[in-house]
Amino acid sequence: MIATVAVVLSWAGVAYDVSRPTDYRRYVRTMVQVAESGHDAAQTGRLIAQQQVDGRITAAFGTAAYDDAAKGLAGAQKKFAGEGLPDERSQRLRDELSPLLTGTVVALGDTVEASDDRAREAGSAKLGEFASSLEDFIEAYG
Repeated sequence: MIATVAVVLSWAGVAYDVSRPTDYRRYVRTMVQVAESGHDAAQTGRLIAQQQVDGRITAAFGTAAYDDAAKGLAGAQKKFAGEGLPDERSQRLRDELSPLLTGTVVALGDTVEASDDRAREAGSAKLGEFASSLEDFIEAYG
């Protein structure tokens, strides 16, 4: 009987932790993690594009590296979208990070689909800009 009560209380505690609303500090920590993942994906895309322009990597390696960056960015977006807003400050934080993530997705996609070195260089530059903006976000809130 005691063991059953202990198990039920443990599961109730887990259920509470999973379902409780996020507080602002926890939300900020999660958004910084999202920004870090976005930054890493942008930097990876930027570096791969530069290496492609310089002829230093094979097409297969470039494809695999872009795929890894895209997967990391998709994970960041999923985490970003799945986090509830605990208060108005959180909404402002979300509104600041959202265009950076969206822009990074578009820039990475454009770079992956680039058909020539000129387009890759432009994509690399754009990814560098987003990486810099995400780094500023991380420094401001991290």
